[in-house]
This record gives sequence, structure tokens and C-alpha cells, in this order.
Amino acid sequence: MRLVKGDDHRRQVARLVEHIKSQGFHVTDREPTEEERRAHPLLARVNARGGYNAERTPMDWPLSKLVTTAVQSTTADPVVRLPTLGGSLPLYVLRETLGAPSITVPLANYDNNQHAENENIRLQNLWDAFEIVAAIMTM
Repeated sequence: MRLVKGDDHRRQVARLVEHIKSQGFHVTDREPTEEERRAHPLLARVNARGGYNAERTPMDWPLSKLVTTAVQSTTADPVVRLPTLGGSLPLYVLRETLGAPSITVPLANYDNNQHAENENIRLQNLWDAFEIVAAIMTM
């Protein structure tokens, strides 16, 4: 489940479970027993263990601006800045544990089929990544 800043992951899971139940399903958080299978023609298993809230670092935060400037120094093309990206990064956990905001800088090509069996990276993106990381580390 993808969340946005301000959503509590536990509340969103509870809302999802209630929606599934409203569709006539019996909901369990484990493998249903044979007895449950016989008793409920519509079964749904929702595994909601773990999870964390979404995180967002302000784009006008001074370090955000410095990172943008460092990345921009590596290319003549305009840098695309997005306040929120999809993905399952535990940035909220980092903020809660360390008390520090975080910034991510995606380096792979947009069509890399991330997490698929044919995941790939273009060599130019790899070379660009070296230059970008060096610019950030030396800013």
C-alpha cells in the first residue's frame, strides 16, 4: 500500500480491511483454516505486519537546495525535483530514529523494470550516477 505524508499506515490498513469486509469478504491475517474456508465463500487474507508512514522533506529546505545545485552541476538539462516518489523506502523510520530528514536521488533509467526479472540499468545512467554522487559528496 502506497501512502502519502499525513496518512497513518495502521489507519489506512484498517480502512482497507473495512472496505474488503463491506464487499462481503471474511478477512483474516493468516492462512485460513479448512473450517473457515467451508464457512466463508469469500475469503481475503490481509497481511498488515510491519509498515511505516510516508515521509517528505521540504524542497525549500537548505540541504534540498544544496543537493539540487550539486546535481544540476553535472548536467545542462534541468533537474527534475519531485517532493514525493513512490517506493518502499523507510524514510519515516530514519526521521523518527535519527531525527533527520532525508533526500533521495534516483539514479537509474526510468524504464529499468525495477524489481522485475529483467531489471536493468543503462551504462550511461551508471556513469552519470558516479558523477552525481561525487558532486553531492563534494558539495
